[in-house]
Amino acid sequence: MRRFFRERREKREIAQAVGREGKRRIFSWIHVFRGEAEALIPNDETKLAADIAKGCFSCVGQSHSYNGVQIVPGINAMMMPEGGFKNLSYDPATGIATVGASISVRTCKEFLLTHDRRLLNSGNFMAQTVVGALMTGTHGFGERAVMADAIHALTFLDGNGQRVRLQRGDADFPYVALSFGTIAPIIEIEIETVPTEAFISNSHINRLSKLRELQQGTIASNWCVLPYSDPEDPMMMLHALAHCAVAQRVPEKKSGGGIFAPIARWVIGNYQTLDRFLPMLRRPMQRVLDRLNVKQHTQIQTDPRDLDYLYDPKPGLASERAPDILHGMFSTTYTGYNLAFFVPLEKGPAVVKFIMREADDLRDLGFFLKGIISVREITGTSDVKFAANHREPMAAIDLFADPRDYAWLERLQRLVLQYEPATRPHFGKSALMPEFRSSLGQDNLDRLMNIHRQHYPKANLMFSERVRAFLDVGKPLPGEAAADARLA
Repeated sequence: MRRFFRERREKREIAQAVGREGKRRIFSWIHVFRGEAEALIPNDETKLAADIAKGCFSCVGQSHSYNGVQIVPGINAMMMPEGGFKNLSYDPATGIATVGASISVRTCKEFLLTHDRRLLNSGNFMAQTVVGALMTGTHGFGERAVMADAIHALTFLDGNGQRVRLQRGDADFPYVALSFGTIAPIIEIEIETVPTEAFISNSHINRLSKLRELQQGTIASNWCVLPYSDPEDPMMMLHALAHCAVAQRVPEKKSGGGIFAPIARWVIGNYQTLDRFLPMLRRPMQRVLDRLNVKQHTQIQTDPRDLDYLYDPKPGLASERAPDILHGMFSTTYTGYNLAFFVPLEKGPAVVKFIMREADDLRDLGFFLKGIISVREITGTSDVKFAANHREPMAAIDLFADPRDYAWLERLQRLVLQYEPATRPHFGKSALMPEFRSSLGQDNLDRLMNIHRQHYPKANLMFSERVRAFLDVGKPLPGEAAADARLA
């Protein structure tokens, strides 16, 4: 009970501090990473340039919501989402939108809908800034899934507070367009958009062995498995999109399920609640669903004005209404820690089965994966050097656990890295480890750091200890525990 009220008080204090400069406690989304820093709010470009001149700084808001790659204790923190970079415009002649660094994904999407336009792709966490989503590799699924692949140009301030604009075609652009916090502060992005569009969405409950068969004729796929179902052929929920070739609305279709469908639907519909409050029942619940062996297919036409890109038949956000029984399984759980990484596309099913076996073997130690193992298929390739699919199509694997168990997810990631050296990081949600350097290319990382030093020769732009260790660029910063304790 005391813990509950303490957490409520901490969250209230954080909320009250938003918009206020001075010493503040800064957290990643679910408070796994944290640190105390001097918060600076850049109301405009002049103020930001003056703050840069004060000394070492980092930019909060460029990172994804989970791993806090820009949580750097003890130095000035530019609170970009709270700043005044709220410029947002659209050029109908080019289809390019210009988005300021203080604009959230949701605000951007709502604005584009007024022009009947949408982003090429997006993750589902709507509160992060567009710049933060782009810089750390946030993605959807399908063609051009990594959001940074849509960047046309970006503008940032260098260490002297001077504007620098890079656009597609410039030699440095492919390294900077997804630079996980090492190139900052970005003040605006120019990004490609596309017309709003309806799709045919096919959702299946079936077995993983049927994946490729059920994907026939579709253009993009997102699927997940229950980690404690049959390890040889796990229970799968598949969500696949196809082009909608007709102007009128296609009626919803449902088939399959059998006599146990109502039971399975009830369990799936209440799964997140049961999973949250009764974690020890995760495995038996999934075993029951596995034994029911329900197979079901639902086909709907998505609404072109869908905001969260979960591809449902209604506009707006799915979180604002009761979830669809299948699509709800793909929603982010706000009670878990999320870790993600990328493996070659065709190895996705094998890696998932490997993770299932390793996770199940840890249950006697009290560890259980939370909910699902989710996979978004990223087809095609990107010229952005640090995009997941720079070299080949990839599968983005998302693992969930209770926040106190996040270290177990890092262990599972390390095991995958041991057997699949082509694994690449999601800079917002992976545990950044030196083992990733080979798949990213040491020459690419060296080039990025050369660009960094070119624009910040005074070394006044700082990035977190996790990024510094990953890049092998020096000892802990003052304000980090190791440095304070004189261990480094």
